Amino acid sequence: MPQSPTVDGTDVQRWNLTVERIQDGAFSMDPLLAAQYQRVHLALCRAWAPETGNPLVRKTDVFAEATCPERAFSWSIGKSERLVSMDISSTLLHAAKYNENMLRSSTSSYTVGDARTLPFADDTFDVIVSDSTLDHFSEAGDITRSIRELARVLRPGGVLIITMDNPTNLTEPLFRTWIAMGKNPYFIGKTLTARGLAQALQDAGLTVTATTAIIHNSRYFAKAGVRLLRRLRLPGHENLIRHLLKASESLDRSPTRLLTAQFIAARGVKMNGATE
Repeated sequence: MPQSPTVDGTDVQRWNLTVERIQDGAFSMDPLLAAQYQRVHLALCRAWAPETGNPLVRKTDVFAEATCPERAFSWSIGKSERLVSMDISSTLLHAAKYNENMLRSSTSSYTVGDARTLPFADDTFDVIVSDSTLDHFSEAGDITRSIRELARVLRPGGVLIITMDNPTNLTEPLFRTWIAMGKNPYFIGKTLTARGLAQALQDAGLTVTATTAIIHNSRYFAKAGVRLLRRLRLPGHENLIRHLLKASESLDRSPTRLLTAQFIAARGVKMNGATE
């Protein structure tokens, strides 16, 4: 998988280093937290993606597919032969393809590329899924640039499903402090507010048809709490963890959801002078 000349070398090095850290055991996701991430994002895709036809789907990164297949959901969005996954790191792409081959017969496509300059023609994809991809840039301008590129390669009538880190989460200051201390195994960059994300989609020519906020268990406290329950080995602790994680998902409908969610989410549709 040769790298495109448009790929940012600094970002490639950063993500290749991340792979090394993960392989060294510096990062691991609890299987129940991974399953929650997969479940919530797959439900979001099934609720927001077109229900008819055989859509051509693009995924904007393969971090989960490469490093934690239990967290990955892209292989279940639609038919694998209609899935095109892209990442800036060929190392991540090779790992993702290997994991797919281990879990199922791999017929999906993997492409090296930079979200800011996509190697695809205009009006190509029916569905684009971007789950916490664009919040890894150092500059906010790279986010809006990438959204314009996503809109460009989306066909008229196509749907963009996008999630980003939620800056209004009550634990965000703690999370950013954690990052500043170098405790996170991968780079976390700028993000947008829910209103800012909706505006960025509109500025790119998309119509925002739905917004929400998802996964309401705090990154730091959820991981620490799950580890504690596992160490205590209380009777039925696995079911207790599952119940607590599932119960937290009801906060999607809460008026305070933007204070508790890990991620904001928006659905943008590329109109062509007509309704869906």
